[in-house]
Amino acid sequence: MLKVLPSFISDELYVIRAFNEKQEAQISEFIDNIEQHIEVAEVEQWFQISDDAGEIGVTQIEHISGISEEEYDIREMFTEIMPIYQRQAMLLTLWGTFECEMEKMFIYASGQESLPKKNKRDKISKFKHMITCLRKIGMPPEPTEEYSSAVKTLDNEVRLIRNTWAHDGGRDSKNKIPDGIEGILKKYSQIAISKEYIKSVVSFMHIISQELNTSVRNAAIAANNKKQADA
Repeated sequence: MLKVLPSFISDELYVIRAFNEKQEAQISEFIDNIEQHIEVAEVEQWFQISDDAGEIGVTQIEHISGISEEEYDIREMFTEIMPIYQRQAMLLTLWGTFECEMEKMFIYASGQESLPKKNKRDKISKFKHMITCLRKIGMPPEPTEEYSSAVKTLDNEVRLIRNTWAHDGGRDSKNKIPDGIEGILKKYSQIAISKEYIKSVVSFMHIISQELNTSVRNAAIAANNKKQADA
């Protein structure tokens, strides 16, 4: 009897997508109510009255969790800059989960213990290497145009944006990220990722995972049917 087949990637993506949507709602609520999060502290400060005279007085300084207006424009910092860091974390989580699940899929479908090592002379990414390894075992047997397009976008665009944040603090110092990508801006010298872009990344990953899942399941069912016929 055929055991329940595992589901790769998509289930994880659904959970992460749902969590990201909740985070976005919290970010929006925080931004809309930023004034409620600003506290005022009284701080002693030296006031220069004349060239040779001064006095200590008390001044009020706005701050958010100890980050004060004396150091930063706290409204801009917490409504414009920090959401950039939140979304890069979302992208890194998505990419890491996706690669991990793809590797599990290959191991399950191929019966091997691990992903084959890349040829050192190959300059392809780990992601493209996994796609190639899956293709060699017939996964998917006939890639759709939608699948191929999603692979191309993830490897040539999303992976590069992910790498700028994973290795260079979001700075595209080598100008690898082209201008004009919908949902991506170069802001504060960093790559700013929009919530719409995160959604599009999930969509591309879903396309690939669904097509691969179908291939893996069909192969497992075919193998089980053959085993029963030969019994």
